[in-house]
Amino acid sequence: DVYMNNSLCPSGLYWISTESSPQQVYCDMDTTACGVRGVMRIAYLDTSVSDTCPSNLTKYEVNGTTMCGRHNLTVPCDSVYYPSHGVEYSNICGRAVGHAHSGAATNGFWYSTNTNYWHDNSINGFYVSGVTITRGPSNDRTHVWTFASGRLESNNDHGCNCPCAPNGTAAPSFVGNNYFCESATKYNPPVGDGHQWYTNYTLWQGNCYEGSNCCPDDGRPWFNVALFSPTNQDIEVRWCGYPGLNLYGNVATEILELFVY
Repeated sequence: DVYMNNSLCPSGLYWISTESSPQQVYCDMDTTACGVRGVMRIAYLDTSVSDTCPSNLTKYEVNGTTMCGRHNLTVPCDSVYYPSHGVEYSNICGRAVGHAHSGAATNGFWYSTNTNYWHDNSINGFYVSGVTITRGPSNDRTHVWTFASGRLESNNDHGCNCPCAPNGTAAPSFVGNNYFCESATKYNPPVGDGHQWYTNYTLWQGNCYEGSNCCPDDGRPWFNVALFSPTNQDIEVRWCGYPGLNLYGNVATEILELFVY
């Protein structure tokens, strides 16, 4: 509405009327984010601007990189809700910049086919190593996008690779083609080097290894999903990884931006 009323308005914070009370939101007035002007930012995390993480997440600082990831490592996913303030939208777009811990231990979509590791690998449970974006309440989630981290990009016969890599596990049906999947390592890391954050490689930016099939020209780092019908549902973002007592196979993000329009 801001852009439609005045197309010369700059990007920035604006007050909008909502069902409950006026809210201040950030509106992007150029085409950098979604390819269209006048989109409302619904979620924002950038550790280069603020080194604090949402209360449900833990801050990790490694090699000059600050990231936000799972807080409770004994459960597979930690979530953060981002309110829509009752604003109706029909498109969701966004991007994430992430890093993998123990790069050859993140398992792509492998958990979606293996109930031995967790009791629920549906959309409501643990189906991926990565970050999931859904809309609606926790008992009635609708999938929007998944940022997945696979084990390796080549030379491996394990189903933990991305779907695009050799012998990778396909995304579950409720995900479909709405995902990016990349790996932090091309081959198995040297012995002793695996248990670390791979901050030298950023996930989901299209910076794949030479010869990789996992970085097609699909708009990365941005995704854009058109909904079947308008909604004003809140957005839930979940950071998911192997449940245990250490960071093995975890994924964390230094940037997350989501917009609706």
